[in-house]
Amino acid sequence: MAQTGRPLCHGCLQAAPVLHHRRINHGCFQIMSRAYKVTIIQATVKQYRESFYLQLRELLSRHGVELTVIYSAPGRIDASKKDDIDLPSAMTKRVPRIYLLNDRILLQFLPFAEVMRSDLVIIDQATGCLHNYPLLLLSRLGLKKVAFWGHGYNRQGNPATLSERCKRHLINWSSSWFAYTAGTAGYLAAAGVSLHRITSVDNAVDTNGFRSLLESVTDGEISGKRRQFGVTADDCVALYCGSLYGEKRIPYLLHAAKLIWEMEPRFRLLVVGAGPEAEIVRQAGAGSSHVLYGGPLFGRDKAICFRMADLFLNPGLVGLGILDSFCAGLPFVTTAEALHSPEIDYLADGVNGLMVSGDEAVFAGAVVDLLLNPGRMTAMRRAAEQTATRYTIENMVAKMGKGILDSLGVAIVPDSGVNGPPSP
Repeated sequence: MAQTGRPLCHGCLQAAPVLHHRRINHGCFQIMSRAYKVTIIQATVKQYRESFYLQLRELLSRHGVELTVIYSAPGRIDASKKDDIDLPSAMTKRVPRIYLLNDRILLQFLPFAEVMRSDLVIIDQATGCLHNYPLLLLSRLGLKKVAFWGHGYNRQGNPATLSERCKRHLINWSSSWFAYTAGTAGYLAAAGVSLHRITSVDNAVDTNGFRSLLESVTDGEISGKRRQFGVTADDCVALYCGSLYGEKRIPYLLHAAKLIWEMEPRFRLLVVGAGPEAEIVRQAGAGSSHVLYGGPLFGRDKAICFRMADLFLNPGLVGLGILDSFCAGLPFVTTAEALHSPEIDYLADGVNGLMVSGDEAVFAGAVVDLLLNPGRMTAMRRAAEQTATRYTIENMVAKMGKGILDSLGVAIVPDSGVNGPPSP
């Protein structure tokens, strides 16, 4: 650091830990500096991640850190879900890719020279991503800071498979860890990862943005959507909104819906989403009055569907969709037998939703009991809304940002949002 001969002022002393090889001119010194570079490598970018990446980029830039997200076009299976997007080109690189073995193996053609210039590389904890292995080897040798971002282990997988054994073997090869939830962090610590290397980010979606959208929906829009689907004011509407594939247990959902309808004729199931099993839902809707298929919906149309619903049913894999449900104040009903993602940690059985053990008849009975108990429904709705206020994209950005800055050794700028959003 070359000074002009005068002592550093307080502002420069504050800024010095942030600056790194980029030319900065100031009245008391001149410093050669470049911004720290952080690269996140993902297979694709999902619609629900857009706000996260944009806010993370803004937070890091206030600390002299440049964020780049490298990703590719989705494979055949992911593309059928119709929930992939492109981020602004100024912060991304979309690279070619090849998928193998029915989309289980991914080869992305990364700009490795650029990746190697990054001060921190964050990779998805996925054994099918071939680029992970050379990066992890560099991390193991102490030549590159590489962080895992993920579940810790696959809750839908068999722990005896080669993939899961490989995850356990590599779990300590990264420089640091960004764990989806506190439950994931606990698993990592139990597996031998040092606590100081783990950041629990409380994986989330833009609940505040979705809440604002929900609040802007008018009664007229809700009435119009009800008319579109043939739903009367007296009907009870259960919503499923998400991808339609095997782990979501769509046949179970449809069978349970039929049993609920037989016990409570006012019941309607509205399914929103796309995926390999969309045709099953479409056929069920064509052959009955209680199943309604809306296809994939986003933005305002999606918000209207949540506003017209009374509760959320998902007997299969639970992921981030649980936060959309809670944001709308919808009790969330799932099953204990399903193989869930880490976000199932957000469900409190009997408080903001139900964790049902048993077949479709047991599931249907639990739903009908809830629908016929207005006081319990009201209490669960309030608890669901309260849960959503704890898991926000702002909180996730703050935690991820702090973990990145800690890994780089960058001082935190006061009032920059790293210590969390301001209290309401």
